[in-house]
Amino acid sequence: MDLEDIPLRLKKGEPIAFLDEYAVISDLHIGFEKELLNDGYVIWDKTQETLDKILHIEKRKLIILGDIRGSFTQILPLEGGMIFRVINSLSAKFEEVIITKGNHDGGLSKITSRLGNVQLVDEFIYKDIGFMHGHAMPSKKLVSESTTVCLGHMHPAVTLKDSNSVYYKQDCWLLMDVRMPKGLYPQGKLKYAVVFPKFNPYIGSSDDIKKKGIMKYSKTVKRITTDLLVV
Repeated sequence: MDLEDIPLRLKKGEPIAFLDEYAVISDLHIGFEKELLNDGYVIWDKTQETLDKILHIEKRKLIILGDIRGSFTQILPLEGGMIFRVINSLSAKFEEVIITKGNHDGGLSKITSRLGNVQLVDEFIYKDIGFMHGHAMPSKKLVSESTTVCLGHMHPAVTLKDSNSVYYKQDCWLLMDVRMPKGLYPQGKLKYAVVFPKFNPYIGSSDDIKKKGIMKYSKTVKRITTDLLVV
């Protein structure tokens, strides 16, 4: 996969991609502050900050590649209120909101089902591009109808060295070649994957991508930092 193979337009300095009428983001982790509190870290509520950034996106439609929630447990009233405020605001802003369900998103359908222009789905296909969270294997339909799949879940980063020889980590996009096994996907035409950086800047990222799920059949070709530096 090379840069010209990317069916998306990336925005410098932002973990956002654009495709026709759609803006695409991933991994909001609303309510992550509570998880940090459980580990002894105190951080003020970042929900409105996250929401404001999304509301400033100038597109008519929005795709979120999963992990709206920060928690794995049952949605409690406080978290539910935060998530409803976010999704309700996105419903009012965008003509269509598509959320590909992530591994954190249990119980989310109780909220999304209240809003007519919000879809919570396992996968979404637009033209020949598939969208999913990335924690599970893709369906045969997605692999047979898509040449490129957009994924979240991994929170990819790259380790760089500055002019003072100090190493630091920066969120990035992963461009990957994909070869799905013919035994499982005999009609497959999927060739590429784009792994999105997390939208929430306050949660962790890693330059160690575990070879699980679709990653077993994927090879990283390039890393592009959110400043569009090709590594």
